[in-house]
Amino acid sequence: MLAIRAVPTFVLAMVAAVPAACADPSGRAASYTWPVIRVVDGDTLKVDAGADMPPELATLSVLVRGVDTPEMGRRAKCEAERRAGRAATAFTAAAIGGAVAVTIRNPEWGRYGGRVLADVDVDGRSLASALIAAGHGRVYDAERRAGWCSAAP
Repeated sequence: MLAIRAVPTFVLAMVAAVPAACADPSGRAASYTWPVIRVVDGDTLKVDAGADMPPELATLSVLVRGVDTPEMGRRAKCEAERRAGRAATAFTAAAIGGAVAVTIRNPEWGRYGGRVLADVDVDGRSLASALIAAGHGRVYDAERRAGWCSAAP
């Protein structure tokens, strides 16, 4: 016989919130204007999703889909990557800070706990494309993810 254990209420709320926050029954792409709380690094934002999510998930980390930017701090593999990571973060912070509208589109739970993967548009322009065009990132390729220490982005 299968034993059934009690599931904490916040877990049920999280599971219930996923379809509501990440799908649009009309078939259109889900799109949100969640306020950006802070820029974590070049390709990660903290947003206030409280208008659409339960309190337990009100603050979300959003990973920008389609771009890989250099790491900063302890996660950087060398000083060149650390510097490039700071530059990518500054670029994203300037873009977000000067924006009229930041739109989070097509959010989905990422494979790393607690993060949402989404397209991010800044005043109608793809943040991923802007980072790549400015030399602060490269197209994300999970299969062939290159390091940042042998060459500048």
